[in-house]
Amino acid sequence: MSCKRTGKQTVKFASPPSVIASAGVVGKKEGEGPLAKSFDYISEDSYFGERSWEKAESAMQRLAFTHALNKAKLSPASIQYVFAGDLLNQCIASVFAMRDSSIPYFGLYGACSTMAEGLTLAAMSIDGGYADTACAVTSSHFCSAERQFRMPLEYGGQRSPTAQWTATAAGCALLSADGDGPYITHATTGIIRDAGICDANNMGAAMARAAYDTLSAHFGDLGIEPNHYDLIVTGDLGFVGRSIVIEFFRQDGADI
Repeated sequence: MSCKRTGKQTVKFASPPSVIASAGVVGKKEGEGPLAKSFDYISEDSYFGERSWEKAESAMQRLAFTHALNKAKLSPASIQYVFAGDLLNQCIASVFAMRDSSIPYFGLYGACSTMAEGLTLAAMSIDGGYADTACAVTSSHFCSAERQFRMPLEYGGQRSPTAQWTATAAGCALLSADGDGPYITHATTGIIRDAGICDANNMGAAMARAAYDTLSAHFGDLGIEPNHYDLIVTGDLGFVGRSIVIEFFRQDGADI
């Protein structure tokens, strides 16, 4: 069997899985932003009809999953694996969102990388011949994230200049061995990089080194330059982290 690895950290899929449908569900603040027209559902209620923000996360995941299935004209029974995760302890939002689906379930905790991790593992499952269809889904909620990782909103704590807003949103992507694209052709897995940042309100700086290293590994493994892509998207870097990553590449002589 030929190895599908390319370089140190990248895999190249022999039969690239196709993203056959996707859906996004967001809260009011996200619906006021420049990407509003890209979302399938925008809620004016931060609770999404539930009694807690944590339950709202489960509701968001169910909505995103349902919207994606409807777009693909599939039933839950046609999905062979679901890779799901969130920011809460024991991934309870994902567990309660998917507990009645009767789909074989992998719970992921990759924090801000959960969606990319889910897509990678789902693509590997399909390309490896272990599934024909798979689903990647994740969620976060600003209010539950603040309560778990920083200060409950009820405290009225002041936000520092480097603080970011965790999105109130859920996303779902359905992958298939057959489809008209877009395709997942490669996946580069990052390694752990601890920048020594201890400020919970400066996540951009904490993640910048890992983002830079992963992108650098991707470019190096594939022998390409940053300008190979029309768009490079990262998660949770914010203004501070983005500036740091750009500076790292500038030192390498690359204008990213």
